[in-house]
Amino acid sequence: MDDLNGLVVHKSLLRAEMKTRRVAMAQASPLAGDMLAEIAADTLDGSQSWPDKDAIIAGYWPIQSEINPFPLLQIFEERGYAVALPCLVGEGDGFTMIFRRFSLGDELVDGPYGIQQPDETADEILPDVVLVPLLAFDAQGWRLGYGGGYYDRTLARLNTDKAIRTYGVAFSGQQLAEIPFEVHDQPLDGIFTDKGVIEARPTV
Repeated sequence: MDDLNGLVVHKSLLRAEMKTRRVAMAQASPLAGDMLAEIAADTLDGSQSWPDKDAIIAGYWPIQSEINPFPLLQIFEERGYAVALPCLVGEGDGFTMIFRRFSLGDELVDGPYGIQQPDETADEILPDVVLVPLLAFDAQGWRLGYGGGYYDRTLARLNTDKAIRTYGVAFSGQQLAEIPFEVHDQPLDGIFTDKGVIEARPTV
């Protein structure tokens, strides 16, 4: 129990530090999302492993200092992929995350935590690839989120229906040597950054 409590405290302190560092990165590189999309497009052109055009790509609405994924989503949409955004919907005393179809330019509505999301008339769909925001990541594919567990729970649930590929979207400076993780944490398959696409290298 002491080890678990120590891990929780460590992750909490790390979150606070990485939030501050990410703000500085966003201020120093306001067009990082465009740079990331351009580099990703070159990488995808030479990739044999990326899903076929019938795949559904889920992005996210950026908040705070998160890197903007919309230039990347635009590239996917222009290449014929269906695009979706996450929605937090009420469940019991809290929220659960689902995904609804979205096209760039669609009107969005206010959701919990100041997040914009498609309204309830948009079709609910199951994505094949999920792009996720983060505070930090490591080369093994572990991600430090905000601590709410929404993505971890959602990805675990989605993976019971089909194999989901998960990619972080981040500034390259958000990479750390090692991210502390717990049994419920869901690893990334890779990370799109403003300096290149990183394929996760999980330790055996």
